[in-house]
Amino acid sequence: MYFAEKRFKRWSELNAGADFSAQLFTLNELYETYRLTELENRYPGTRIRYFLDTIFSDSQPEVRQKLTEILRSVRQNNLTYEDRLKLFSEVRNKFKLSEREEFFLSRLSYPHLQPEASAGWLSAHGSGIQQNDVVVTLEDYDGAHYHVRKPISPKEISRLHKIFLEANLPVVFKPEHRYLIAVSERGFVIGGLFYRILNERTVHIEKIVVTAKYRRKGISEGLMREFFSRMQDGKFRYVTTGFFRPEYFYRFGFKIERKYAGLVKDLEERG
Repeated sequence: MYFAEKRFKRWSELNAGADFSAQLFTLNELYETYRLTELENRYPGTRIRYFLDTIFSDSQPEVRQKLTEILRSVRQNNLTYEDRLKLFSEVRNKFKLSEREEFFLSRLSYPHLQPEASAGWLSAHGSGIQQNDVVVTLEDYDGAHYHVRKPISPKEISRLHKIFLEANLPVVFKPEHRYLIAVSERGFVIGGLFYRILNERTVHIEKIVVTAKYRRKGISEGLMREFFSRMQDGKFRYVTTGFFRPEYFYRFGFKIERKYAGLVKDLEERG
């Protein structure tokens, strides 16, 4: 890690004022070059320390102290993915961050976000649902933007339920279910999926839907890809689903395996 940090600082000095995306690309490249992903597996919090000693090295002391506390918690406790997101969200809520700090805090929270990805923090004040999330902006096949995020209110969950019913897919939402939705530029819920965590390695997708007006535009594909990326960030390896519309799920690398009911996808395999 020492050499990765040293090389990044040297590059930064030579390229003062580099775009955030260029900085993130360089950070990620060095992270892989020096095999820090392997170090993260043995020493949880490696990525946090890496960002602390590079991007956040000149941040206000209070911000650095909070990130150091998060690092300590990650090392000492078996924090879930959601626990980490909550702690990172507290940094944003408690301190006034610069645009650069906001950009890199979102990438620290969601390592899958690419340098060119359009993403921002979700604000859900007074919504009735406490959320710690980043909103990712994608394009459909027509070039129109839509956003993928968690719901911020019971009303949005209710709207998703209605979309399932309109598609003749009767579903029952339960307390253990979690949701990822697609939202139009005008703020309307246009689709989503719901899932549950089976164990520390496996999640189960119940159903996915897109409202009729927005079908065949690649929105369900965007939802699925973002879901897979988020699950990988959460250290899940397998995604299961029932044997419903198997042709659709085959396109994403799901398959039949003896150990699983329905279909399963190994997130470490391509597809």
